[in-house]
Amino acid sequence: MTDESSGVADALREHLAVCNDLLALAQRESEALANPAPYPVAETRARRQELLSRLESSWREFAAQRAKWQRINPDGGEPSPGFAGLLQTTLDTIMRVLVLDRENEQGLLRRGLLPPQSLPSAERQRPGFVAGLYERNART
Repeated sequence: MTDESSGVADALREHLAVCNDLLALAQRESEALANPAPYPVAETRARRQELLSRLESSWREFAAQRAKWQRINPDGGEPSPGFAGLLQTTLDTIMRVLVLDRENEQGLLRRGLLPPQSLPSAERQRPGFVAGLYERNART
């Protein structure tokens, strides 16, 4: 394994570690929202900001390593053995974070901790709604 392929895999591992930290935070938020005790808004916000900066940094590093890998190996292929599995694990973790975060949004809304301006649009809540309207109206 070359240094370049090791670099892209290492960068993805670091990004996965940050995603795992985000998942742990989302799980703690979910537990806090399920508990009737006061929700720790300031603590959660500070932790989110910290993780956001780490997420941006790890994503940029991964993108830079990936671009470097693609310049060296224009024919493609996996940078290292097991890279596809690592990538799939990372994507699965990201999806879990997104789903849990959306559920947490609903919990924050129920508690009145989410300002109305930051509510997601109806299209985001029901992405197939507009397509369904067009489909129903096309039949009439």
